[in-house]
Amino acid sequence: MTVERPGAVSGLDWTVFRGERIDVMRALGDEHSDAIMAWRALVGGSWSGLIEYADGFAAQRFDAIVASSKRLLPTESAELAALADGAGIPERDLWVLNLRGDLGRDGTGCSDLAGLAADGGVLLGHNEDGDAEVRELIRLITLDIDGDPCVTVLWYPGMLPANSFVTTSAGLSFGMDHLPTAVPNLGGAGRHLVARHAQRQTDGAAARAALTDVPCAGAFAFNMIDEPGGRADVIENVSGRVAAARAETAAIPLRHVNHPCLVPDGTRGIPDDDRWLAESRGRGALLEAGSVRAATAADVMSALRAPGVLNTEEHLYTYATTVVDTARGRVLVRGHGDEWEGDLAAFARGRRAAPVVTA
Repeated sequence: MTVERPGAVSGLDWTVFRGERIDVMRALGDEHSDAIMAWRALVGGSWSGLIEYADGFAAQRFDAIVASSKRLLPTESAELAALADGAGIPERDLWVLNLRGDLGRDGTGCSDLAGLAADGGVLLGHNEDGDAEVRELIRLITLDIDGDPCVTVLWYPGMLPANSFVTTSAGLSFGMDHLPTAVPNLGGAGRHLVARHAQRQTDGAAARAALTDVPCAGAFAFNMIDEPGGRADVIENVSGRVAAARAETAAIPLRHVNHPCLVPDGTRGIPDDDRWLAESRGRGALLEAGSVRAATAADVMSALRAPGVLNTEEHLYTYATTVVDTARGRVLVRGHGDEWEGDLAAFARGRRAAPVVTA
């Protein structure tokens, strides 16, 4: 079991963990216990509010979804338990945080572009959005777990590393977008666990199957590119109702924000005048207008950093923008600092390296 620190990327600290699964997850919790505790202790913060909700109105659905998650995804559930153990925090508290969005209507956040690059390969761009209360806690981590593909993740301390931007040594990259659901599927699994399950797969077909076969209790749009398969997809899993789209041409990228676009009647139970639904639709229109051309990594970065797509409010703040360009083997990261460009394969494996220059 080893812990490495490759150095910050665009103002985002980076920690790498290598070893056996449970050891790695315990070490992740232990190494960053201060950050986890800081979020948990934040007075009036989102985590404390979730605990009140799970202990009160949502108590029965919380217990049902935890039980269903453990049944459907035992490996990922064991990882969450080990993370809690390492951090020295009650496992229930971590379940509450990781079921955010699975217990009922909860906020908004994140924007994605995915598609075929003009010069071959596939592109994925992701804005990671959330409450500004944790903007100083967000960081990069890499999990190099024996028997799994290596994964590098934009990580919220306390969350199972899966719900944001993820790239893997299997040539897969993911960006997750929150989707609202009024009535969760009590027989489904927590959406963070579904995401983690897919990201552990060794090929694109298995990852896509994981995202379609395991019902989410809540809802996510999973934006995914598969370098070996040469494809870009978006899969909506709305409390187990699933629909997907695949990019067919470089001229038309896949765009997604925070309302279902593929699952019929995907906003069932959400009032049409819901403020977060209106915000998402407005941001989606701006993203579409700004990505008429999105055939290069620079195009994608520009579209995601445009006013109205980039979020700067306390209640909705863009922590980082990441872009993967498989044709050039590069990853772009724009966090608190200047934009950083690195070698994609090295980055996925927890190594900081300049991109390889090709003729």
